[in-house]
Amino acid sequence: MRLYFAPMEGITGSVYRCAHHRIFGCADRYYAPFIYTNPGGKISKKEYMEIAPEYNEDCPVIPQLLSNCAEDFVATARTLKSMGYEEVNLNLGCPSNTVASKGRGAGFLGNMEGLEAFLNQIFDELDMEISVKTRIGLYSVDEFEKLLDIYGKFPIAELIVHPRLRSDYYSGRPDWQSFEQAVERMTRPVCYNGDIFTVNDFQKIKDKFQETEHWMMGRGLLANPALCREIKGGEPPAREEMAALYHEILEGYDRRLNGSRKVIHLMKEFWHFIGSILSDEDQIYVHRLMHTEDRNEFLRLAEEILAYCCIVPGKGYGFRK
Repeated sequence: MRLYFAPMEGITGSVYRCAHHRIFGCADRYYAPFIYTNPGGKISKKEYMEIAPEYNEDCPVIPQLLSNCAEDFVATARTLKSMGYEEVNLNLGCPSNTVASKGRGAGFLGNMEGLEAFLNQIFDELDMEISVKTRIGLYSVDEFEKLLDIYGKFPIAELIVHPRLRSDYYSGRPDWQSFEQAVERMTRPVCYNGDIFTVNDFQKIKDKFQETEHWMMGRGLLANPALCREIKGGEPPAREEMAALYHEILEGYDRRLNGSRKVIHLMKEFWHFIGSILSDEDQIYVHRLMHTEDRNEFLRLAEEILAYCCIVPGKGYGFRK
Protein backbone atom coordinates (compact mmCIF):
# COMPACT_ATOMS: atom_id res chain seq x y z
CA MET A 1 0.00 0.00 0.00
CA ARG A 2 1.33 3.40 -1.00
CA LEU A 3 -0.04 6.66 0.40
CA TYR A 4 0.46 9.97 -1.39
CA PHE A 5 0.20 13.62 -0.31
CA ALA A 6 -1.85 15.48 -2.94
CA PRO A 7 -0.66 18.79 -4.38
CA MET A 8 -2.46 21.79 -2.89
CA GLU A 9 -1.61 25.06 -4.62
CA GLY A 10 -0.18 27.68 -2.28
CA ILE A 11 -0.07 25.28 0.68
CA THR A 12 2.00 22.14 0.14
CA GLY A 13 5.12 23.85 -1.18
CA SER A 14 8.66 22.82 -0.30
CA VAL A 15 8.56 24.48 3.14
CA TYR A 16 5.49 22.52 4.18
CA ARG A 17 6.60 19.25 2.50
CA CYS A 18 10.00 19.15 4.14
CA ALA A 19 8.60 19.92 7.58
CA HIS A 20 5.90 17.29 7.26
CA HIS A 21 8.32 14.68 5.97
CA ARG A 22 10.80 15.27 8.81
CA ILE A 23 8.24 15.25 11.59
CA PHE A 24 5.70 12.68 10.42
CA GLY A 25 7.44 10.86 7.58
CA CYS A 26 4.35 8.85 6.77
CA ALA A 27 3.62 9.75 3.14
CA ASP A 28 5.31 7.62 0.48
CA ARG A 29 5.22 10.43 -2.07
CA TYR A 30 4.57 14.16 -2.17
CA TYR A 31 3.15 15.56 -5.40
CA ALA A 32 4.28 19.16 -5.78
CA PRO A 33 1.69 21.80 -6.74
CA PHE A 34 1.67 22.40 -10.48
CA ILE A 35 4.12 24.58 -12.32
CA TYR A 36 3.29 26.12 -15.68
CA THR A 37 5.25 24.83 -18.64
CA ASN A 38 7.17 27.35 -20.71
CA PRO A 39 8.92 27.46 -24.09
CA GLY A 40 12.45 26.16 -23.78
CA GLY A 41 11.63 24.53 -20.43
CA LYS A 42 12.38 27.66 -18.43
CA ILE A 43 11.58 27.53 -14.72
CA SER A 44 11.24 30.74 -12.72
CA LYS A 45 13.29 31.42 -9.60
CA LYS A 46 10.18 31.02 -7.45
CA GLU A 47 9.36 27.65 -9.03
CA TYR A 48 12.99 26.57 -8.75
CA MET A 49 12.89 27.14 -4.98
CA GLU A 50 9.83 24.94 -4.80
CA ILE A 51 11.00 22.05 -6.95
CA ALA A 52 14.83 21.91 -6.91
CA PRO A 53 16.14 18.88 -4.99
CA GLU A 54 18.23 21.05 -2.66
CA TYR A 55 15.01 22.68 -1.40
CA ASN A 56 13.30 19.34 -0.87
CA GLU A 57 16.09 17.46 0.93
CA ASP A 58 15.22 13.76 1.17
CA CYS A 59 11.52 14.35 0.52
CA PRO A 60 10.19 11.96 -2.21
CA VAL A 61 8.72 14.57 -4.58
CA ILE A 62 6.99 14.19 -7.94
CA PRO A 63 6.75 17.47 -9.92
CA GLN A 64 3.38 18.26 -11.49
CA LEU A 65 3.06 20.17 -14.76
CA LEU A 66 0.09 22.19 -16.00
CA SER A 67 0.02 22.42 -19.77
CA ASN A 68 -1.92 22.01 -23.00
CA CYS A 69 1.14 22.54 -25.22
CA ALA A 70 3.09 19.35 -25.86
CA GLU A 71 6.29 21.16 -26.89
CA ASP A 72 6.36 23.18 -23.68
CA PHE A 73 5.54 20.12 -21.59
CA VAL A 74 8.39 18.14 -23.15
CA ALA A 75 10.86 20.99 -22.71
CA THR A 76 9.93 21.55 -19.06
CA ALA A 77 9.97 17.83 -18.30
CA ARG A 78 13.49 17.63 -19.73
CA THR A 79 14.56 20.49 -17.48
CA LEU A 80 13.22 18.56 -14.51
CA LYS A 81 15.00 15.42 -15.67
CA SER A 82 18.27 17.36 -15.75
CA MET A 83 17.59 18.15 -12.07
CA GLY A 84 17.35 14.45 -11.28
CA TYR A 85 13.63 13.72 -11.62
CA GLU A 86 12.61 10.50 -13.35
CA GLU A 87 8.85 11.13 -13.31
CA VAL A 88 6.53 14.05 -13.95
CA ASN A 89 2.80 14.26 -13.36
CA LEU A 90 0.32 15.84 -15.79
CA ASN A 91 -2.41 17.90 -14.14
CA LEU A 92 -5.80 17.20 -15.74
CA GLY A 93 -7.70 17.80 -12.53
CA CYS A 94 -7.50 21.45 -11.47
CA PRO A 95 -11.08 22.82 -11.68
CA SER A 96 -10.42 26.53 -11.09
CA ASN A 97 -11.83 28.99 -13.62
CA THR A 98 -8.48 30.69 -14.20
CA VAL A 99 -6.98 27.34 -15.25
CA ALA A 100 -9.88 25.51 -16.91
CA SER A 101 -11.01 28.51 -18.98
CA LYS A 102 -7.65 28.38 -20.78
CA GLY A 103 -8.05 24.72 -21.64
CA ARG A 104 -5.64 23.52 -18.97
CA GLY A 105 -6.13 21.25 -15.98
CA ALA A 106 -9.64 19.81 -15.98
CA GLY A 107 -10.45 22.21 -18.82
CA PHE A 108 -8.30 20.11 -21.16
CA LEU A 109 -10.75 17.21 -20.74
CA GLY A 110 -13.19 19.08 -22.96
CA ASN A 111 -10.85 18.73 -25.94
CA MET A 112 -10.42 14.98 -26.21
CA GLU A 113 -8.97 15.03 -29.70
CA GLY A 114 -6.40 17.61 -28.64
CA LEU A 115 -5.68 15.71 -25.43
CA GLU A 116 -4.97 12.48 -27.31
CA ALA A 117 -2.62 14.28 -29.71
CA PHE A 118 -0.90 15.92 -26.72
CA LEU A 119 -0.40 12.59 -24.95
CA ASN A 120 0.82 10.94 -28.12
CA GLN A 121 3.53 13.57 -28.54
CA ILE A 122 4.78 13.70 -24.95
CA PHE A 123 4.96 9.91 -24.62
CA ASP A 124 6.74 9.69 -27.96
CA GLU A 125 9.36 12.32 -27.14
CA LEU A 126 10.09 11.81 -23.44
CA ASP A 127 12.17 9.01 -21.96
CA MET A 128 10.85 9.37 -18.42
CA GLU A 129 7.82 8.21 -16.47
CA ILE A 130 4.61 10.22 -16.95
CA SER A 131 1.72 9.87 -14.53
CA VAL A 132 -1.65 11.59 -14.93
CA LYS A 133 -3.99 13.12 -12.36
CA THR A 134 -7.49 13.43 -13.79
CA ARG A 135 -11.10 14.22 -13.10
CA ILE A 136 -13.81 12.10 -14.71
CA GLY A 137 -15.02 14.78 -17.12
CA LEU A 138 -16.25 18.33 -17.44
CA TYR A 139 -20.01 18.08 -17.09
CA SER A 140 -21.07 14.43 -17.37
CA VAL A 141 -19.82 11.10 -16.07
CA ASP A 142 -20.48 9.74 -19.57
CA GLU A 143 -17.32 11.55 -20.68
CA PHE A 144 -15.13 9.29 -18.55
CA GLU A 145 -15.58 6.24 -20.76
CA LYS A 146 -14.09 8.15 -23.70
CA LEU A 147 -11.30 9.50 -21.52
CA LEU A 148 -10.42 5.97 -20.41
CA ASP A 149 -10.30 4.94 -24.05
CA ILE A 150 -7.64 7.61 -24.55
CA TYR A 151 -5.67 6.88 -21.38
CA GLY A 152 -5.59 3.18 -22.20
CA LYS A 153 -3.59 3.86 -25.36
CA PHE A 154 -0.54 5.14 -23.48
CA PRO A 155 1.98 3.68 -20.99
CA ILE A 156 0.84 5.95 -18.17
CA ALA A 157 2.98 5.26 -15.09
CA GLU A 158 -0.05 5.78 -12.86
CA LEU A 159 -3.55 7.17 -13.35
CA ILE A 160 -4.64 9.18 -10.32
CA VAL A 161 -8.42 9.55 -10.42
CA HIS A 162 -10.32 12.20 -8.50
CA PRO A 163 -13.82 10.88 -9.27
CA ARG A 164 -15.57 14.22 -9.55
CA LEU A 165 -16.48 16.32 -12.56
CA ARG A 166 -14.80 19.63 -13.16
CA SER A 167 -18.20 21.26 -12.61
CA ASP A 168 -18.40 19.64 -9.15
CA TYR A 169 -15.28 21.42 -7.91
CA TYR A 170 -15.07 19.83 -4.42
CA SER A 171 -18.79 19.56 -3.66
CA GLY A 172 -20.92 16.45 -3.43
CA ARG A 173 -19.48 13.00 -3.01
CA PRO A 174 -16.88 11.27 -5.18
CA ASP A 175 -18.33 8.97 -7.85
CA TRP A 176 -17.18 5.51 -6.77
CA GLN A 177 -18.81 3.89 -9.80
CA SER A 178 -16.57 5.88 -12.13
CA PHE A 179 -13.50 4.96 -10.12
CA GLU A 180 -14.52 1.30 -10.32
CA GLN A 181 -14.74 1.73 -14.09
CA ALA A 182 -11.15 2.98 -14.16
CA VAL A 183 -9.92 0.07 -12.03
CA GLU A 184 -11.63 -2.46 -14.31
CA ARG A 185 -10.43 -0.96 -17.59
CA MET A 186 -6.91 0.29 -16.96
CA THR A 187 -3.99 -2.13 -17.18
CA ARG A 188 -1.70 0.41 -15.50
CA PRO A 189 -1.77 1.30 -11.75
CA VAL A 190 -4.78 3.35 -10.67
CA CYS A 191 -4.72 5.60 -7.60
CA TYR A 192 -7.80 6.83 -5.70
CA ASN A 193 -8.07 10.49 -4.65
CA GLY A 194 -11.03 12.14 -2.96
CA ASP A 195 -12.52 12.80 0.50
CA ILE A 196 -10.26 10.60 2.62
CA PHE A 197 -10.43 12.65 5.81
CA THR A 198 -10.22 9.97 8.52
CA VAL A 199 -9.10 6.38 8.98
CA ASN A 200 -12.78 5.42 8.88
CA ASP A 201 -13.20 7.14 5.51
CA PHE A 202 -10.20 5.27 4.16
CA GLN A 203 -11.42 1.91 5.43
CA LYS A 204 -14.84 2.32 3.83
CA ILE A 205 -13.29 3.01 0.43
CA LYS A 206 -10.61 0.35 0.88
CA ASP A 207 -13.32 -2.23 1.65
CA LYS A 208 -14.99 -1.26 -1.61
CA PHE A 209 -11.79 -1.36 -3.70
CA GLN A 210 -9.74 -4.03 -1.99
CA GLU A 211 -7.27 -4.46 -4.84
CA THR A 212 -6.41 -0.75 -4.99
CA GLU A 213 -3.00 -0.15 -3.45
CA HIS A 214 -2.33 3.51 -4.22
CA TRP A 215 -4.16 6.27 -2.35
CA MET A 216 -3.86 10.06 -2.43
CA MET A 217 -4.97 12.49 0.28
CA GLY A 218 -4.98 16.27 0.36
CA ARG A 219 -7.29 18.12 2.73
CA GLY A 220 -7.42 15.10 5.03
CA LEU A 221 -3.65 15.15 5.52
CA LEU A 222 -3.55 18.91 6.00
CA ALA A 223 -6.08 18.57 8.81
CA ASN A 224 -4.45 15.49 10.34
CA PRO A 225 -0.75 15.35 9.41
CA ALA A 226 -0.51 11.86 10.91
CA LEU A 227 -3.36 10.42 8.82
CA CYS A 228 -1.06 8.24 6.70
CA ARG A 229 0.58 6.95 9.88
CA GLU A 230 -2.78 6.11 11.41
CA ILE A 231 -3.90 4.31 8.25
CA LYS A 232 -0.75 2.22 8.47
CA GLY A 233 -1.57 1.32 12.07
CA GLY A 234 0.40 4.04 13.87
CA GLU A 235 -0.45 6.66 16.45
CA PRO A 236 -2.57 9.81 16.02
CA PRO A 237 -0.72 13.13 16.04
CA ALA A 238 0.65 14.31 19.36
CA ARG A 239 0.36 17.91 20.50
CA GLU A 240 4.16 18.16 20.53
CA GLU A 241 4.33 17.04 16.90
CA MET A 242 1.74 19.59 15.86
CA ALA A 243 3.72 22.32 17.63
CA ALA A 244 6.93 21.18 15.94
CA LEU A 245 5.22 21.24 12.52
CA TYR A 246 3.82 24.71 13.14
CA HIS A 247 7.14 26.13 14.29
CA GLU A 248 9.16 24.60 11.46
CA ILE A 249 6.73 25.86 8.81
CA LEU A 250 6.60 29.33 10.38
CA GLU A 251 10.40 29.56 10.48
CA GLY A 252 10.64 28.29 6.91
CA TYR A 253 8.18 30.87 5.61
CA ASP A 254 9.91 33.66 7.54
CA ARG A 255 13.24 32.73 5.95
CA ARG A 256 11.76 32.36 2.47
CA LEU A 257 9.63 35.52 2.61
CA ASN A 258 11.77 37.68 4.91
CA GLY A 259 9.00 37.94 7.48
CA SER A 260 6.52 39.58 5.09
CA ARG A 261 2.81 39.95 5.87
CA LYS A 262 2.14 36.98 3.61
CA VAL A 263 3.62 34.68 6.28
CA ILE A 264 0.62 35.14 8.57
CA HIS A 265 -1.74 34.52 5.66
CA LEU A 266 0.03 31.22 4.97
CA MET A 267 -0.08 30.24 8.63
CA LYS A 268 -3.82 30.91 8.66
CA GLU A 269 -4.10 28.23 5.96
CA PHE A 270 -2.30 25.90 8.36
CA TRP A 271 -4.78 26.63 11.16
CA HIS A 272 -7.80 26.44 8.84
CA PHE A 273 -7.09 22.74 8.37
CA ILE A 274 -5.54 21.84 11.73
CA GLY A 275 -8.51 23.33 13.58
CA SER A 276 -10.69 20.55 12.15
CA ILE A 277 -9.24 17.91 14.49
CA LEU A 278 -9.25 20.02 17.66
CA SER A 279 -11.91 20.14 20.35
CA ASP A 280 -14.94 22.42 20.00
CA GLU A 281 -13.47 24.71 22.68
CA ASP A 282 -10.16 24.94 20.82
CA GLN A 283 -11.98 25.82 17.62
CA ILE A 284 -13.32 28.96 19.29
CA TYR A 285 -9.74 30.12 19.81
CA VAL A 286 -8.77 29.09 16.28
CA HIS A 287 -11.66 31.18 14.96
CA ARG A 288 -10.34 34.17 16.90
CA LEU A 289 -6.86 33.48 15.54
CA MET A 290 -8.14 33.45 11.96
CA HIS A 291 -9.49 36.98 12.40
CA THR A 292 -6.30 38.38 13.94
CA GLU A 293 -4.30 40.67 11.66
CA ASP A 294 -1.55 41.80 14.05
CA ARG A 295 1.47 39.49 13.73
CA ASN A 296 2.50 39.60 17.40
CA GLU A 297 -1.01 38.91 18.60
CA PHE A 298 -1.37 36.10 16.06
CA LEU A 299 1.83 34.44 17.25
CA ARG A 300 0.82 34.82 20.90
CA LEU A 301 -2.60 33.23 20.37
CA ALA A 302 -1.10 30.42 18.29
CA GLU A 303 1.34 29.54 21.07
CA GLU A 304 -1.49 29.39 23.60
CA ILE A 305 -3.46 27.02 21.38
CA LEU A 306 -0.44 24.80 20.81
CA ALA A 307 0.29 24.60 24.52
CA TYR A 308 -3.17 23.50 25.62
CA CYS A 309 -5.11 22.18 22.62
CA CYS A 310 -6.89 18.84 22.66
CA ILE A 311 -6.63 16.67 19.53
CA VAL A 312 -9.80 14.62 19.15
CA PRO A 313 -9.20 11.07 17.80
CA GLY A 314 -11.29 10.24 14.75
CA LYS A 315 -11.95 13.82 13.69
CA GLY A 316 -10.87 15.14 10.33
CA TYR A 317 -11.56 17.74 7.68
CA GLY A 318 -15.26 17.73 6.87
CA PHE A 319 -15.91 15.63 9.98
CA ARG A 320 -19.45 14.26 10.23
CA LYS A 321 -20.72 12.45 13.30
